[in-house]
Amino acid sequence: MLSSCSGKRGEKIESYRFANIVLRSPQKMNLVTAKGVDSQVAYLISSKNDTLVMEYGNKGVIDNLHEYAFMPQVFSFETKNSIIKHSGKVPKEDEALFSKYPEQDAEEKIFNKNYFLYDTINNMIVKFVQPKKIGDGVTGMYIPDLPDGHSFSIYGKNLDSTEHAFTMKMLRTVSYKDSK
Repeated sequence: MLSSCSGKRGEKIESYRFANIVLRSPQKMNLVTAKGVDSQVAYLISSKNDTLVMEYGNKGVIDNLHEYAFMPQVFSFETKNSIIKHSGKVPKEDEALFSKYPEQDAEEKIFNKNYFLYDTINNMIVKFVQPKKIGDGVTGMYIPDLPDGHSFSIYGKNLDSTEHAFTMKMLRTVSYKDSK
């Protein structure tokens, strides 16, 4: 369902409802629903054809954005030649990384592409994910516990600086509206 209303200074604000979730945006987007196997799925598509994927359903089924915290193992520079000799090739960046301070860098997730943080919006605990380098990573939000017991996620990949800023602003408008 899509509806709109006016915002500040005559600015037109679009509202997008997906399941029991409402997001507001000053930018017009296309809301496309799809058939999910075990959840409800939809896409918000911007005028630049950037796509935000949305999922709504049972906990454990909805993408909690955890996979974007993946980081390959970090080794010391001193072990690099030994690893290359043993494997017969130079590892790709998604297989192994090398550092002067491997333990500290692994612990602090220095090489992870994304930042994660929790916040509260409209009395809901949400987890945000943002790329460390705009244009290379995930921008999104995961809500593990909605009032109806379901979960919700929305995310886009490799958004440019304009789309990233717009998406983060829109995500901060999230609200829950029971369909009853």
